[in-house]
Amino acid sequence: MSNPPPQQQHSSPAGTTPGSRHEAQGQRQLGASACSTSPSVIDSMTAVVDEGTNTGEFFGISSAGSFTAQIKKAIDIRLGKPGPGPSHNLPATSRSVLGVTGAGDAPAPELSYVLPPRRQADHLMELYWFYVDPLYPFLDRKRWTNAYNAIFAGTVIDFNERIFVATLNIIFALSTQLLESQSLEQREQSSETYFHRAQDLLPMSPWESGSLELVQCLLVTSQYLQSTYNPHQTWMVVGSAIRMAQGLGLHLPETSADRSDPGERELLRRIWYGCILMDRMVSVTHGRPAMISKRPAMAVPLPNKSPPVDPRDITSGKDTGYYSFFVESVRLYEIIHQTMIALYGGSHSGRCKAKEHHVSDHDSSDNDDEDLDKVVQLDRSLSKWEKKLPDHLKWNMLEANKDEISRRQAVILRMRFLHARILLLRPLLSRFCLTQSPAENSLADDTLQIRVIQQGAMFCVATAQNIITTLLTHQTLDSTVGLLPAWWYRVYYVYSAATVLIAAKLRPDVFPAVEIGRSWGQAISVLKAHEKFGQSARRCVAALHILSSKILQAVPGGLPGHEGGSKRTSCRTSEGSQTGGGPDVPADIELPDLVQQLADEFETPMPDLSYQDLADFNFD
Repeated sequence: MSNPPPQQQHSSPAGTTPGSRHEAQGQRQLGASACSTSPSVIDSMTAVVDEGTNTGEFFGISSAGSFTAQIKKAIDIRLGKPGPGPSHNLPATSRSVLGVTGAGDAPAPELSYVLPPRRQADHLMELYWFYVDPLYPFLDRKRWTNAYNAIFAGTVIDFNERIFVATLNIIFALSTQLLESQSLEQREQSSETYFHRAQDLLPMSPWESGSLELVQCLLVTSQYLQSTYNPHQTWMVVGSAIRMAQGLGLHLPETSADRSDPGERELLRRIWYGCILMDRMVSVTHGRPAMISKRPAMAVPLPNKSPPVDPRDITSGKDTGYYSFFVESVRLYEIIHQTMIALYGGSHSGRCKAKEHHVSDHDSSDNDDEDLDKVVQLDRSLSKWEKKLPDHLKWNMLEANKDEISRRQAVILRMRFLHARILLLRPLLSRFCLTQSPAENSLADDTLQIRVIQQGAMFCVATAQNIITTLLTHQTLDSTVGLLPAWWYRVYYVYSAATVLIAAKLRPDVFPAVEIGRSWGQAISVLKAHEKFGQSARRCVAALHILSSKILQAVPGGLPGHEGGSKRTSCRTSEGSQTGGGPDVPADIELPDLVQQLADEFETPMPDLSYQDLADFNFD
């Protein structure tokens, strides 16, 4: 049975000792640091933007921040407020994440680096192997561990040493972000120190050929950058990894098939599908086109779900389905990718297929019928995917599973599945809730299409409630990750779910205010519990509070106790009634009702947010 590594107190990396190899005295700065300037006003997951800043970055309609802007626009239209003019953002320039060098024939700088004390390094590596590798198996653990031990022993390694130590520092930075018991200041300072060391060691040049080790480094870097306020760097690093992998021929089936060693063959396939997985992930979170289309993406055989049998291998203790989570995640994100293409126009623009029905267009069209057909087909694909999961990853068998790693894989896969369903149903929610007024809907003909759209909207809300309940149920009290994903993914999932609840508040004639208020209270409590991790959760709470206050003006009839708001219970959206078997919320959790939530939310000061902060908040 796998158990999580024990929590340890770590010293600041500033006090670390030199590494075993110093080929030159002193360290010089190599390239520009992406973190040396002020952090971006956008985090890499939610894409919620502060007012008064022009990022010059495009975030399409699949991003959580863009859906928030869509809700805000619908509310403003109901209030008779003019909408903002079209945005004409220009591309922003940015320094390379891992630095920039000049021509390809520039002399390589001499190697010099420092490492943390061995005990501290070991603990950070344990965190990586326990929390990250089971989800993103981009490294060969046996080969990596041998090189890791050799670095500390001062002996020769079979890696490019510069790339290895740079990747090692990225791992330290990523693992530090998983130390939830540390203060925000200590965690950010330590992780940025490790990241800067990686930058110093590994300046990138577009003129130089890549390597498999460098692709691995970029994939791990993309994982770390998702925890930062550097969405542009996240986007560019994933793109660089893909281009480098293609340059090495990893997209061709024969590249891996020609390898005689099964372990090496499987590693090549995991790295290629790691590129695909990260491509799909950042495409959704940024609302931008994926780089790899379906046909070349799936040309390479999927990796085996079990590690190659080798009694000498340190991974031989892994259960036979260790890589099942990774393979099933790739399959799930391929369905999400098809959803983006079918319903979001491939995320190529903010106005493509996810029509803004709240503006003026209420006419049914053939395209609308086609979209409904696609929703049904894609939902069928999601259901088939869920049913075919191996037993140790099935949600309904979680309690019978005793292995901590596979239990966490099952919970995270459940979160990803629910989020995929929200992305699938959110266009229907928009069509149902973001029209100009409920009165106009009541005048429409009672057609099967309208009823299907309403049921889709209700299913979307129920799925959002399920996400919130799952997060709340498995939230730990001992400042550990537990069975949940990393904190930046938790913020992203709960914020995405909360925006669905905001949209539902615009239709109090269908969604009972008491039930929505209960889930709303859960979402806010989860986000507030994550404010200690950084600005992302705080910005999300502020955004939700502002939208919620606008609801009071736009739909005063949606409050409990008002005609049509709390008495309509025939269309239930509570946890379990639609999604089937989610865990119940513990009875001792305090859940504020909607009246208290909406009436008092701005009377209670929010930490570190002045009135001007709220007034200047922007969702565009």
